[in-house]
Amino acid sequence: MQEELGRITKKNILTSAWWALAFFAVSGLILLVWRPWLPIKTVSVDSGNIPTETIENQLGIKAGSYRYEVALQEAFLARKLKSKNAKVSQVEMHLSGQKLSIVVSEKINAGFVKLNGHWYQLDSNGNRQSVKEPDGRGPVYSNFQSTSRIKAVAKAVASLDSVIRQDIGEIRFAPDSNNDSKLILIMNDGNTVYASQKTLAEKMRYYAGIAQSMSQNGVVDLQVGSYSYSYGS
Repeated sequence: MQEELGRITKKNILTSAWWALAFFAVSGLILLVWRPWLPIKTVSVDSGNIPTETIENQLGIKAGSYRYEVALQEAFLARKLKSKNAKVSQVEMHLSGQKLSIVVSEKINAGFVKLNGHWYQLDSNGNRQSVKEPDGRGPVYSNFQSTSRIKAVAKAVASLDSVIRQDIGEIRFAPDSNNDSKLILIMNDGNTVYASQKTLAEKMRYYAGIAQSMSQNGVVDLQVGSYSYSYGS
């Protein structure tokens, strides 16, 4: 009887030892793949009008931080940043090797778009939030079929000064034979702007000066160069 108990006890000990060995082997393999001790060499931040240094300081993450400070903690870090910075609406983080990319969306109303019968408000990176209807404090996007194009235009609009941004009533995607990324902006001040998607952010910065020099309402063409003419001329 005692010999039998001894054999069972020995077998249990060996089984436990094998399980422990397997556990440590798997843990070691995970650590070798994960490599939490490695420093992050590159941190790229896309945060619109919020300075990169502000984002890094508020997150407590920058080049030289370690992988274990980010990996599996992205949701916690996103909540931390939003609690510290009232301008932040959304945070996306991606850690690949020793590179970390951070995309921060601001709480800027870049406009409204209607998709599949539902209205959405766009933030600075074109992320959508469902709303009942536009509140009149941002442009309405129309004729857009591509989500990526909506995001690109929203980013451009969000980069503009608030005075210009709030003067845009509608943005229409209106490609033609001369410009396959043509946009028509219906301004609240009575003017109409022709622009290109890629140069919208850059050229709309000159709109205020051009509009002030116009004797009457008309068209401001920013597609190639920049010039204006009154309606009917």
